[in-house]
Amino acid sequence: MTAKLAVALAAPEKEVTALLSGICQTIAPIWPLDRWIAVNPWWGLRDMPIIGAARKLQRNAGIGMLMPAEFYLSALESGRIREEDLLEAISERGLEVSGDAVIGALKRSPGGTRQVFSALEHFPVPDSRPSPAAEVREQVGRVCARFFDQRQSRWRSEDDSGSLFAFWLDQTRIDPWPGKGTELGVTREALAGLPTDWRQAAERIIEDLPYTEGELEALGHSLLCGLPGWASWCRGVDWRAGLEGRTSDVCAELLTILLAWEWLAIERLPVKRKAAWQRSRGAWTDTASDSSALDLLEMSPWLFQRAFELAWARSLEDRLIKAASHHEKDKVTPPAIQAAFCIDVRSEVFRRHLEAGRPGIQTIGFAGFFGVPVTHQEPGPREDEPRLPGLLAPSYRFNESTGNLTDDMDLNRRLDQREMTRESVRKGKYSSLSTFTLVETTGLAWAWKLIRDSLHRNSASAAREEGLGEGRLCHVHGGDPVRDEERVAIVENLLRGMSLTSNFGSLLLLVGHGTHTDNNPNEAGLACGACGGKNGGINARIAVELLNDRIVREGLAERGIRIPDYCWALAAEHCTVTDKVRIIGRDRVPDSHLIRLEELERALAEAGHETRRERATSLGLNGTMDKQLEQELSRRTRNWAEIRPEWGLANNAAIIFAKRQRSRGANLGGRCFLHDYDPAQDEEGKILEVLMTAPMVVANWINLQYFASVTAPTVYGAGNKLLHSVVGGNLGVIEGNGTDLRIGLPIQSVHDGRLWRHEPMRLTVVIDAPEARIRAVLEKHPDVAALVNNHWLWLYQLGSGGELIPWKG
Repeated sequence: MTAKLAVALAAPEKEVTALLSGICQTIAPIWPLDRWIAVNPWWGLRDMPIIGAARKLQRNAGIGMLMPAEFYLSALESGRIREEDLLEAISERGLEVSGDAVIGALKRSPGGTRQVFSALEHFPVPDSRPSPAAEVREQVGRVCARFFDQRQSRWRSEDDSGSLFAFWLDQTRIDPWPGKGTELGVTREALAGLPTDWRQAAERIIEDLPYTEGELEALGHSLLCGLPGWASWCRGVDWRAGLEGRTSDVCAELLTILLAWEWLAIERLPVKRKAAWQRSRGAWTDTASDSSALDLLEMSPWLFQRAFELAWARSLEDRLIKAASHHEKDKVTPPAIQAAFCIDVRSEVFRRHLEAGRPGIQTIGFAGFFGVPVTHQEPGPREDEPRLPGLLAPSYRFNESTGNLTDDMDLNRRLDQREMTRESVRKGKYSSLSTFTLVETTGLAWAWKLIRDSLHRNSASAAREEGLGEGRLCHVHGGDPVRDEERVAIVENLLRGMSLTSNFGSLLLLVGHGTHTDNNPNEAGLACGACGGKNGGINARIAVELLNDRIVREGLAERGIRIPDYCWALAAEHCTVTDKVRIIGRDRVPDSHLIRLEELERALAEAGHETRRERATSLGLNGTMDKQLEQELSRRTRNWAEIRPEWGLANNAAIIFAKRQRSRGANLGGRCFLHDYDPAQDEEGKILEVLMTAPMVVANWINLQYFASVTAPTVYGAGNKLLHSVVGGNLGVIEGNGTDLRIGLPIQSVHDGRLWRHEPMRLTVVIDAPEARIRAVLEKHPDVAALVNNHWLWLYQLGSGGELIPWKG
């Protein structure tokens, strides 16, 4: 027994939890469907070099990180990768081999091998039946679905302990079906001795298992990777609890369940199979993270992957150098109109067309929640909706209001009563005593909706109103109103974060973005990730109300930011399906600004027109006349059979932190997140610190979520939309008759039926800042430094002429 395991048994409640939680840390969290955000599925491995993490995944779980060799060879043959790109990739690794040698190694590369030593996987597989290991995964998946479903399930378990492990133990004691008909042969008596407390059960299981510390960690990682959906869901539950200041060990409970099946399997493993199991244990080696031991055969795919990324970085550099030769240096004339967009890659296309030929319009990039970490409360019985990045916890609540307390109370009563009526119908329909007549009669009530939806006449999703017109901002805890000093601080952080502290125009537009689609469980993945998978209009509206507040402006002036009286802020929302921008609160714009507003609206309409033209080819609509194109995209928001309403953030490749002048005029192809940053206004580096620890990390999550959904779609992709069923109302989706949640992006979000629409590349990060300032942030934040040093992304400084200077660490 290892020293670590001995300590664990000496102090079970504390050390066993730490041991299992450490294994769980290798799994990334996921969010519910209605708050879906892109997540780096390898976040838990960020402290390892990416090549070492890939070896660990391959050996423990048989999961590869890269595309097949044919993909890279095709890119070489087509010229997408050039010889100099491959040679540069070889040089970066300090290798002394020729390009031909690497090409030959890639052609011979056998791929990784999995080292299996789980006892469950050594059981004989019965004829025409799943293996015991597969049956165990199916059983645990079904238990998780029942345990976590708090919305769709009408038949509740009597277990009220709140413990996943206790719930599983209760269900399995009733019917231990993974053992039926197999040599696993589990009975109720075999489970009788296990405590219902998961920590005590884990202590006993770990004491009995014959594995060393390294084997146990590898086995635990393998078991969790075998059930990636529910493992990620449980990590998400723990993650969100931590944001709220609570303790949760749901993922450790899931791991205890999986280890319990391993414990049962070892006891029942047939003698004729034990020798093979013991040999597999003896063959296991703990070298998964040692990337230095890679030979050229193993290294060649990574060299090609890097060459693939270098080729694109070279094209980006060419465009930035060209932009640098044209932009006006240090222009100080205030623009007539300023429009701040979310840094989302889809905004790059719209911003480029909005600026084209209009020197009086300046666009700005900033995170789409506009620095307002709120949860949104609508009237009625609906729960609050967090509208902020998933890495943060809300500080404020925004309560919608009609502006009249009596009207608010009446509205809430009506909405509550409507929901009570609906719930009564649901209970009657799904009751065990309900008749077929009742079920079929209530089903007929949906006939008109089905007909209307089939004719694309349902306009609700495409015509959502962002709020009632008024609202109250208060603290999320306690409900106290937000003090003037805090309101001033929110706006100050917003303006300094976007490097906008002077030279204000007459109109300052904050543009949130979102999507409008129908019958789409994955809709939140097309909305604003900075707003927690929600549309950004609410956040823009809150920020604008603060910006126009006279008291806030007076407070800002005392802090050195003077917004002139002639500057009026207004909010808008950009629909990323149709590329139409809707002004929010247009009727509140002063008469003195109406001519400028009309000018802005014409510019937005023209930019939307040009953006739709640019997107038409990728959507299979090339050659469509402008009016028909607009109508077709509008139809997609109402078409309940549409599986590709838009491409979302597909093909994202870089994030640029610099003043917009450094990239203005460059066609970046909708592949770059653009966040404004003026190094001259940030001598202490505080703004850069925020940018590198928040937007840069979020962009990394988005980038690697798309990456993994292409390179390992069977594990990290959500499968086929046509086969999806929603679990628990908003927990996630399963595919077909599967029992594990599917995570990541559906195949229709990254593939058009013929070709991949996303090129898998690690994020290129370009920062216009002094080397010392960047280094100070990396030294202060180990998680950020790990992403850079372990090559989960590529960091560059932006040179004065637009050149990309590789970060040397």
